[in-house]
Amino acid sequence: MVLAAAVAAVTAVAVPLVLVDLWTPAVAVPVAVVVAALAGRLAWGTPVVAAGWWPAAGSAAIAVAAGAWAALTRAEHVVLRRDAGSVANYAHHLATHHGLPVDPSLDALGGAAALADPNLTLASPAFYEVGDHVVPQFLLGAPALYSFGDWAGGWTGMFLVPAVLGGFGVLAVAGLTARLVGPRWAPLAAAVLAIAQPVLHANRSTYSEPPALLVLVGAASLLVALVPATGRTAARLGGGAGLLVGACGFVRIDFLREVAVLVPVLAVLLVVRHPGARALLTATALSSALAVLAALATSRPYLGTIAGSLLPLVAGLVLLAGLSVVVARLARAGVLARRRWLVSDRLGPVLAAALAVVLLALASRPLWLVVRQDPEDSGSKLVAGLQLAQGLTVDGGRTYAEHSVDWIAWYLGWPAVLLAGAAAVAPLPRLVRGVQGRGPLPVWTAPYVVALGATLLTLYRPGITPDHPWADRRFVVVALPAVVVLAVAACRWVVDRYAAQRLTGLRVALAVVLLVVPAAAATLPVAAQRTEVGQPTAVARVCASFAPGDVALAVDPRSRNEWPQVLRGSCGVPAASVVVPTAQGRAGTAEYWAALRSAVDRAAQRVRDAGGNPVLVAAGGDTDPVDVLTRLGVADPRTVVLLRTTEDERVLEERPDGVQRIDVRVVTGPAPAAP
Repeated sequence: MVLAAAVAAVTAVAVPLVLVDLWTPAVAVPVAVVVAALAGRLAWGTPVVAAGWWPAAGSAAIAVAAGAWAALTRAEHVVLRRDAGSVANYAHHLATHHGLPVDPSLDALGGAAALADPNLTLASPAFYEVGDHVVPQFLLGAPALYSFGDWAGGWTGMFLVPAVLGGFGVLAVAGLTARLVGPRWAPLAAAVLAIAQPVLHANRSTYSEPPALLVLVGAASLLVALVPATGRTAARLGGGAGLLVGACGFVRIDFLREVAVLVPVLAVLLVVRHPGARALLTATALSSALAVLAALATSRPYLGTIAGSLLPLVAGLVLLAGLSVVVARLARAGVLARRRWLVSDRLGPVLAAALAVVLLALASRPLWLVVRQDPEDSGSKLVAGLQLAQGLTVDGGRTYAEHSVDWIAWYLGWPAVLLAGAAAVAPLPRLVRGVQGRGPLPVWTAPYVVALGATLLTLYRPGITPDHPWADRRFVVVALPAVVVLAVAACRWVVDRYAAQRLTGLRVALAVVLLVVPAAAATLPVAAQRTEVGQPTAVARVCASFAPGDVALAVDPRSRNEWPQVLRGSCGVPAASVVVPTAQGRAGTAEYWAALRSAVDRAAQRVRDAGGNPVLVAAGGDTDPVDVLTRLGVADPRTVVLLRTTEDERVLEERPDGVQRIDVRVVTGPAPAAP
């Protein structure tokens, strides 16, 4: 929890420093040390769980091993192909340019005339053109954290940070398990989560999930400690938990989902006049508001692109908040107590049965449902291409969301999924009795409600392009830890239920086998793989190929997608993409080449007029990059780098168990003078 508080504080303070261009080592490092120390000091007084030496040592050893293995098998994703590459480039920009937005050196491209050209764009995937500058896609928190690694050790230092945070995330889950299930079961939960392939995949790449997992699990531990607390201790714990829940919003916008499902818990705590309720409410609202303001200030275009998912989430939050206010007032007025069905002994079992039906419906969806989205969505086009390549029926509108429970079972095994489902249903009557006032609220009330609600929503609508293993990181922050902790809780219940009988040790061993073996078997084929190896060196070679005064013009699909921000942010080379809308000619046609040549000539002339040297860049796509530059009049195209490396598979209907080869090839040449 101490480290979770420190990480949350650093992501929060990064926002104002970045916005005023002060994210420099001389300023950010001492400020981060101070705020991290203060936040950690506030979290230090959290009540601890008494544990023997071996559960603590075992959990710590597993966490260290998880972080070390992720570091040893780290990816080197720099050339921008997926989200990890965009976060890495974002972090590198912060480390080297110290603020936002990204300056595209528009004057070198021809100034306002360049912006007015419909065939020229400053944008590339995950980097939006906004006016005369460029705005990165994702939220600021994770790139800011990873920029510390860049300062310490360049690209390698950056790639080690998520592994370190991932190891602490595993330790945090062990601590939460110790509070909820018991210290002796913490190492088992840590081991299962650490070897789960989506967790390993996230920990060895520059994703936002490692810090998000650490902060959210830290908040869950504080929420567990909050319920039995009294007086000022309860207020302090409530305030700390609320700050951490909202601080997740500096790392991932999905935090609104967890805030939404926390609202009913807040209402219950307020109704029973829990001494930490108001502090929890105030801190959650404050930190959430600050996180939203930070997202609007630094990632507004990104929020616009995900409005279709974001607006329903916001609407759900507002609706739950309104309903909770009404219900809380009715409860305090005694109206609800007069509704016999609300205080009935049968309510708990009925709700448990309803939850069981919901879980069964989610798991059985592949038998009776096919989930689709708009076939014109950009993600649909990617899915259609993957279906074609994998010999599947082409139906780009499919999201495959009906298989979300299957995806969890791929990595943890069906025994874990079934045990977790049973453990989710069984305690619900006890929780209902606590809410009815016929017993104390269980200490696990808040994390149970938040984890269950967020997991159900994620399973219902994962909201991510369904190619694996890329899609499976959607489950890393909430769903996988929830399933692991619930499955371990179910195992403990079985062991305790028959503790008076013989063979207790055998039952524990069976529990370990049921949970560890399926997870290990799923991860083993990819456990030692490294992806994108050599990309930092390839980028360095590309940078060295440019001379002062050169301006890069990307002219084919892969160069437009993968290289503008790399050239701009890593090489210090002004870069833009020359595009040809379909209305001007379909790719490969004579009209397309004529339109591209004309657009390139205009862009190159503007660069020359501005005193620069236009250099055309091609990296592949539908046409060989040498052929692309030859068609555009380059007399002697030069291959400046050819790297053969790997990336994770992109599969739709089966668990990924390998890698696929990719070539990173960059061909350049001076733009010919217009005839």
